[in-house]
Amino acid sequence: MTRVHLLLLFLIAALPAKSQNQLDEKGLKTGHWKMEYPNGKTLYEATFMEGKPVGEMIRYYENGTVRARMMFDTTLDRSYTHLYYENGKSAAEGWYLEKKKDSVWTYYSQFDGSVRIREPYEKGLLNGKVSLYYSSGAISEEVSWENQIKKGDWTQYYNTGNVRLSGQYIDDQLHGPYKVFYPDGTLKVTGDYIHNKSNGTWSFYDESGDEVYTLEYLSGQPVDQEKYDQWVQDSFANYKIIVEPESIQQQ
Repeated sequence: MTRVHLLLLFLIAALPAKSQNQLDEKGLKTGHWKMEYPNGKTLYEATFMEGKPVGEMIRYYENGTVRARMMFDTTLDRSYTHLYYENGKSAAEGWYLEKKKDSVWTYYSQFDGSVRIREPYEKGLLNGKVSLYYSSGAISEEVSWENQIKKGDWTQYYNTGNVRLSGQYIDDQLHGPYKVFYPDGTLKVTGDYIHNKSNGTWSFYDESGDEVYTLEYLSGQPVDQEKYDQWVQDSFANYKIIVEPESIQQQ
């Protein structure tokens, strides 16, 4: 075989297959496309028409496992997307509308595959009740959103289904009555928030439901600092966990 023949074979082998990675007369992707990572592993595979993916697109991690499967509906400019962890388990799924999350998105645990979160979207913004779950499937928390801002009821639950705490949000801030409960439903703490700060009388109860302490707050600060300090000391002396209004939000 001559050097010319060898050169021609080399050039032919270096050219992409005619059936993939093509551009139309407008310079837009068309037909089957397959892109690769620098290591030669597939990045994604999809079919394009006038620069837009049609049908199924599959994206991969660099190790070769599937990262996402996206089914495109070009008539409505939307796609149903199923995301995966590198271990192959489902990570999340839901609709994109005009490249923004839309409808209810479901998120899964990387370890046991259980549903952990459900989020309702409208044009990329959270709208409606977001629900979090225990691995058992029981709801652990619910909070209402409006246009990506927390607004409305907020409730946390024990894995038995009993309410752990309840409150309300207005414009992303806790505002209004706030209650914390023991696992059996007995009231533990009650008070009020105004613009995310504890305010007014906060009452604390023992497991029998008897009121054991009250504190007055104004804009997040105890009105009687001496009484507050004594409450902290008493709590430590009795080996009790201190449950302050401002710390409850982080629990």
